[in-house]
Amino acid sequence: MKINKIEPQGFCGGVKRAINIVNEILSDDKIKEPIYMLGSLIHNKFITDEFKEKGIIILDDKLTKEQMLEKIDYGTIIISAHGVAPKIKKIALDKGLNIVDTTCPYVELIHKNIISAINNKKDVIYIGSKGHPEAIGVLGIDEKINLITSLGDLKNLKLKSTAPYVTNQTTLSIYDIDEFYNEIKEKYPNAIIDNKICMATTKRQEAIYNQEKVDLCIIVGDEKSSNTKKLKDAAIKCGINTILVSSLDEIKKSSLDFKNLKSISISSGASTPGYLVDEIIDYLKRC
Repeated sequence: MKINKIEPQGFCGGVKRAINIVNEILSDDKIKEPIYMLGSLIHNKFITDEFKEKGIIILDDKLTKEQMLEKIDYGTIIISAHGVAPKIKKIALDKGLNIVDTTCPYVELIHKNIISAINNKKDVIYIGSKGHPEAIGVLGIDEKINLITSLGDLKNLKLKSTAPYVTNQTTLSIYDIDEFYNEIKEKYPNAIIDNKICMATTKRQEAIYNQEKVDLCIIVGDEKSSNTKKLKDAAIKCGINTILVSSLDEIKKSSLDFKNLKSISISSGASTPGYLVDEIIDYLKRC
């Protein structure tokens, strides 16, 4: 069996930074305890479980950030790499909580640019996934931000301005976003386009599209991870039989007969630990 490990692999820069920040505060004996994480730091359950074992209290992602903060009266809160709206930080500060902010610098830049556009009286269009924590944080900046999740949303959008500021979630499809922006230019000829799909997302998707034809493509990552799901979508668009798994356990439980496959490619999301991929590759080599 030929196994093609599609590069790049491992954590992206934003994920590495977030994990390093949290590990640093865990080694600081002066940190204000208890330590709470406002939802998952990144979308990977293995990383989340590791932090739980180290004593961090991780609040349920099903709660809003406001609801999470209602449960906290003292200690330190960790803001995830996805970022939060400015009002969340204000609530935490007003309660006297210590804030550890691991927001990805790329996401911070999106917040900064949107705030600037709003201050300059611009209409703002944000292309993103409803309910994703990155999008929730952005939309919390101002209620006037227009969320677009589909071309249908764009068609129904009515703005007086022909020059809105337009940006997007960092983990969307690099090819779907082009379609959005082409339609936006048609509808709003003077739109200010600020494509913010991050480089880690871009390179991984391009590698998927440029891979050799194989019998099976395995995407390793958490099913909640947007960039991971987009890798699966990209492989399927290439006409390749594709599965998304979180770990070796799911491979072992799969009904696929790996012994009869001649070629397999394997990629992973930007929040997937490298050891999870290596475990799968070692297993496949023994099939």
